[in-house]
Amino acid sequence: MDSEARTYPKEINTKQMKYINPEEVKNWSFEQIKEKYKPIQEEDFLLNEAIISEFRIGLYNFFNEKERKEPITIKEVTWEKDQNTNYTVWYKKEADQWVFIDSYIWGKNWDF
Repeated sequence: MDSEARTYPKEINTKQMKYINPEEVKNWSFEQIKEKYKPIQEEDFLLNEAIISEFRIGLYNFFNEKERKEPITIKEVTWEKDQNTNYTVWYKKEADQWVFIDSYIWGKNWDF
């Protein structure tokens, strides 16, 4: 009985870290997603200062040339979709809220 009581909190943490379902969370806020799924990576950067690699190039579809030169705060968050796949979402800060910009599903063994 005691060993079950000790493992209960671990089960909760494991449940929180389970693979994310992009379809399930597509209309959720960042805060709602993070409550249920623990990200494997999270980074904030300024659009005008960041290196926009092949991985991030899709962000340019959402910002015009003038905006790309502005210090717009972007949050890049990655979760595991399954054992072979990751799910990355980009948000921008608007009025103290993180607003969805775009997402990308990619293989864990892909090089960018």
